Amino acid sequence: MGKMATDSYTYKSGDHGEPLAADVYWSRETLSSPTDPKPIALILHGGGFTLGSKSIVPPSQITYLTQLNFVVVIPNYRLCPQVTALEGPYADTLSAYLWCKTELPSLLRNVHNFPVDESRITAMGYSAGGLLALWLATQPDPPKAIASFYPSLYLSDLSTTAHQPYSGFAAMPDFQDTTENHNAVFNLTNGEQLSAFPMAIPGQPPKPRHIWFMSHLKRGNWISAVQPDGNFRAMDPCVLFAEKGASWPPTIFVQGDKDDLPGSSLEYVERAINDLKTSGASKIELMRVEGESHMFDTSPDAAIGQPTRKAEAVKSALDFLAENV
Repeated sequence: MGKMATDSYTYKSGDHGEPLAADVYWSRETLSSPTDPKPIALILHGGGFTLGSKSIVPPSQITYLTQLNFVVVIPNYRLCPQVTALEGPYADTLSAYLWCKTELPSLLRNVHNFPVDESRITAMGYSAGGLLALWLATQPDPPKAIASFYPSLYLSDLSTTAHQPYSGFAAMPDFQDTTENHNAVFNLTNGEQLSAFPMAIPGQPPKPRHIWFMSHLKRGNWISAVQPDGNFRAMDPCVLFAEKGASWPPTIFVQGDKDDLPGSSLEYVERAINDLKTSGASKIELMRVEGESHMFDTSPDAAIGQPTRKAEAVKSALDFLAENV
């Protein structure tokens, strides 16, 4: 395949005029005719609604999707707690989806002479981004297919691990709400709301935002911290499985069976699959990855083309999108 092309666009402005960026990738050397309009794969990064950015999506997945004929769109979205989850990540995800349908096609056609089919959009995401991808399936005119990697599920069910203390961060120091730390987490940066922040790196000192996030996971109140008004039902696409029924789009879940991060587990994915199928959804699949935990696909040996189970699981999920768009 030839070299992948890329461009960056502002798909929306935040409350203070800050540009929200989306990176777009495509290849003219795809599996179809160069003149055929290409479908779109919208990718939503993870990070618990408080961390991450478009830059953390594994490059091999982007490349493979362009080889499968997709135009790949990866947006940043505003991060909590400067905004609530519904005001930032959810609202911006919907804006990015609508931008793909209304503005991106003309941009690529007029600037790059590249055809896009806005009627064929898929969504995929990781962890909190996997939840956002599922949430798009509840919207009018939803994506044609969904790939949800180790998503946070059933957030409105207060009995789930999303609302329970997490022993995995027991050794993490509690967040000290000093003026300096508070400002680092809650205040605007140069007058703008934050839409990108690096993930914590093992072996390096965590920043106040990392500690704030992990402290809430540790105490079991992460969801309350990102949505303080308690409107968890609005964050939870699982409550609409029965209402959507047979109209739910083809969906594949990719889940490691050792994942124990709050809100994410094989148990919850299997519960979601059962609920969807009971409600009448006709094409729901599970790619179970044995021996793997959260974010397994970010390791080098999970890159597409590597001779590993997890690389094959990732490839299968992306193939699923191509088969159902």
